[in-house]
Amino acid sequence: MKNVLALLVVGGLLWFLVRSFSGGANPSGFEAGDNSTRSPADSLDSRVWSADAGLSSGVEGGMTPALRASLLRRIDESDTYLAQILRERDSMLIRWKDRIDEPMTVFLTTPDLDGYTNESRSSVIDAFRRWERVAEIPVDFRYVRDRAGADVVVEWIRAFPDRKAGEARVTWRSDGWVQNGTLTLATHAPNGAQIPVDAIFTVALHEIGHLLGLGHSDDARDVMAPATSVHDLTARDRRTAMLLYNLEPGSLKAVTR
Repeated sequence: MKNVLALLVVGGLLWFLVRSFSGGANPSGFEAGDNSTRSPADSLDSRVWSADAGLSSGVEGGMTPALRASLLRRIDESDTYLAQILRERDSMLIRWKDRIDEPMTVFLTTPDLDGYTNESRSSVIDAFRRWERVAEIPVDFRYVRDRAGADVVVEWIRAFPDRKAGEARVTWRSDGWVQNGTLTLATHAPNGAQIPVDAIFTVALHEIGHLLGLGHSDDARDVMAPATSVHDLTARDRRTAMLLYNLEPGSLKAVTR
């Protein structure tokens, strides 16, 4: 069984990006950092997957209570937000298999779309490279010309109808291994303002984090926070990705019989 999760850049981040190039005005309907009023489409709870499938991976893999407790203690004691991700995902860890010898293939669409430029494309490639060079995780990327069979597809739209500038859709197996993903990026904010290239880089950096298996940080100083003003991976973003890729994926949820 495959499981699908839609992970979104929401309210505060897009508000910050719009404010940064529209003279500081708060766009109608946007509130910085206010996640309490997010619609279901803006929420991490808009995921579609089977908890039973996630549980089965832990049982079939021989997860003992002692091993589970040891892993959770390691996560809790780390200076990362992996514990926050487990709370968001019902104790499920997802990630790609090591992809150094066989890099992940990425297909970048080139749409005939208002606001899309070669610089837009370059900013996304720069974001992928940033994760490659800084995160110290066993994942590399290779860019392909054929969409068929690509592990990752990057698509563009003019604007989302709600408060986001990007979206990552990730598909994984019940044992937590990611199979493929699609990133969708906007060239404009809902109010019609064009999103500048440096802001596209930040949104792509955030969405690639979701693609790699990360959820949201609980600290606005991290690029993986749902509302952030930073424009690069932080040490905590890197530590969280490194810890994730040092663990086996799957469910860490306690099994009751």
